[in-house]
Amino acid sequence: MAVKGGAVHRNSYSWRAGWLSALGALSLLIGLLAAPGAQAQAELRPGAPAELRAGPPGRRTRVAPPGPALRPAGAAPASATFIVTYTGFSAEAQAAFQAAVDIWSGQISSPVPIRVSATWTALGAGVLGSARARSVFRNFAGAPLAGTWYPSAVANKLAGVDLDPAAVDIEASFSSAFPNWYFGTDGNTPAQEYDLETVVLHELGHGLGFTGSAAYSGGSGSWGAGSGFPFGYDRLVVDGGGQALIDTGLFANPSAALGSLLTSGDLFFDGPNAVAAAGGRPKLYAPLGWQSGSSYAHLDESTYPAGSPNSLMTPQLGQGEAILNPGPITLGLLKDIGWDSAGAPTSTPTNTPTNTPVSTPTNTPVSTPTNTPVSTPTNTPVSTPNSTPKPPFQEFMPIVASYT
Repeated sequence: MAVKGGAVHRNSYSWRAGWLSALGALSLLIGLLAAPGAQAQAELRPGAPAELRAGPPGRRTRVAPPGPALRPAGAAPASATFIVTYTGFSAEAQAAFQAAVDIWSGQISSPVPIRVSATWTALGAGVLGSARARSVFRNFAGAPLAGTWYPSAVANKLAGVDLDPAAVDIEASFSSAFPNWYFGTDGNTPAQEYDLETVVLHELGHGLGFTGSAAYSGGSGSWGAGSGFPFGYDRLVVDGGGQALIDTGLFANPSAALGSLLTSGDLFFDGPNAVAAAGGRPKLYAPLGWQSGSSYAHLDESTYPAGSPNSLMTPQLGQGEAILNPGPITLGLLKDIGWDSAGAPTSTPTNTPTNTPVSTPTNTPVSTPTNTPVSTPTNTPVSTPNSTPKPPFQEFMPIVASYT
């Protein structure tokens, strides 16, 4: 019995020692993660929706779809797969959505499917649609810059894996209240209607990364969504003199000085590819009065008016306005924040006069290329492979601002 008692005592001691050792290792790990500069575990922050309001009636304009994207010699064609889950969409609205997806899928490349949640629902008065990147990530394997937030679709592309397989990458909503939607996919939009394909193309652009973290309240401006780290987009925003928005030696974060800059009408994007496409720094929308969901993360409306090849990512869409091309500035901007953009289209987008007949009938189905993205049926959940690894210790949070 004594021997058995002794054995029990030794086993108990061994168990306690092992437990204490494991506790010590856990404490060390927590200390390492909390150390300055260390990559923390996933961080979740609430997001804030944003809106884009419908523009007034204007002249009918049409910016033609891009041709096949140019690629370096020997490179594979641009290809990205979008998996869309629809809620409340009619068949004709889905067709318009898919037409926009087909355009984007031929202009960017990613080895990771881009998952989109699309909802047809009532939105605020005058709001055509709204979208956001579901999450943003930093300090993941493959990130071009440390301490920088990247929207999930581009982060996944850079990492080569889905960093959050349980979540979609883009959340988008479109107004069910408008009685004058145009669901055709030919860009021949009637003068009193809003082109849904254009709105979807625009919203997906924001979800793919045409978005920043700047905010404004009570005269004070800020960036980083309270994290102290900028988005990739934020890093490339400057004033007219080339001074960086995130230079805290000039514009403390947060501060009234930063608030003044955000409402100065003097903001530009300084990424090399966007600058090359524009022939100079492209101007951003920064009206004297801050417009939540419109200011900062759009191209300037007056600089790129209806009919401009670069008008897709401006903050308003007029009736009769069809823009079926991301435009060279937008493609350059996305390349600057991490997308392997396919470069300039083979032909410059053109503005088709109002009376020019369009050969494609309104309800003609969109032809499907070999690499056509797949959209899931309405309300069909997206399946996620269980074997997809999630890299350890990257951080993420829902995007703080979404733009439409």
